[in-house]
Amino acid sequence: MKIGIITYKKFAERVLLDCTFIIDDLFNIMLSDSDYVKFQIVDEKENLLLSTHYPDTQVKAEYIQVLRVKREVEILGTTYDAYKTPSLVHRTKVTWKTAHGSFKTRKEAQKYADRMNLKARLSIEKFIVQNQG
Repeated sequence: MKIGIITYKKFAERVLLDCTFIIDDLFNIMLSDSDYVKFQIVDEKENLLLSTHYPDTQVKAEYIQVLRVKREVEILGTTYDAYKTPSLVHRTKVTWKTAHGSFKTRKEAQKYADRMNLKARLSIEKFIVQNQG
């Protein structure tokens, strides 16, 4: 039976990868928990099969990356007009960044992140033991 290890800043949690494992909860932890560090899958002999932390991956281990979309705002310039309220107007440029690149629209960035996260989900699902019955 394969075991998943979710590592946080102060402790590690071991979970069984059987039919009761909910992968959506794992992705919620990966994307939104501030204490989350890495996720690994090991087999019965403690051999690493999959990891989200690249330095831990060996020859046989698979590396996956879960992407999140971040907004980056760049101020291009400032215009001052004493007769308007507010008197300073900023011109900005918004880009949406993932780990692999930047996009002009949030929709494009989210579509790319969803596609990469689906590949990561499928890589994890192949290690989950389904109920034989």
